[in-house]
Amino acid sequence: MSEVRVRRYCACPFSAVIEFAEKALRKSPQMRISPGYAVSENVKATAAVVDDRSDGVRRHDALLLAWRPDHRLLFPEFRGVLTARPRQRGVWLRLDGSYDPPLGFFGRAFDLVFGRAIVHATMARLLAQLGGEIEAQWADFRAHDGRVPA
Repeated sequence: MSEVRVRRYCACPFSAVIEFAEKALRKSPQMRISPGYAVSENVKATAAVVDDRSDGVRRHDALLLAWRPDHRLLFPEFRGVLTARPRQRGVWLRLDGSYDPPLGFFGRAFDLVFGRAIVHATMARLLAQLGGEIEAQWADFRAHDGRVPA
């Protein structure tokens, strides 16, 4: 089992960020993920709001995230949790997750040499896209005087 952790600042209030993230993932459960190179893969994502157990100070939500790739022989399944922490006028989004490299021993060897960097780049790109969608929802919410647009 390999682990990955990425984070990104998001200009959205702490109170709305997990709800907006879930809405973005619910709207597009079929995603194309890529580290930004020539390699990409279609995945079917699922998300569920849960209690954030990683913060012992206050009680709030987190978002469980999982996906299954179309080509499971070459690409790993992913399981993770998206958390948010207040930062200035926005939040730090943090995605912690794990995956089992496919192809047994050879997959684990590839993961040690190249795979972890590819997974990290893929997760950073995914978090940047998700952060952008969250910020767009927040801007839309503010443009409609705090009402959720239809």
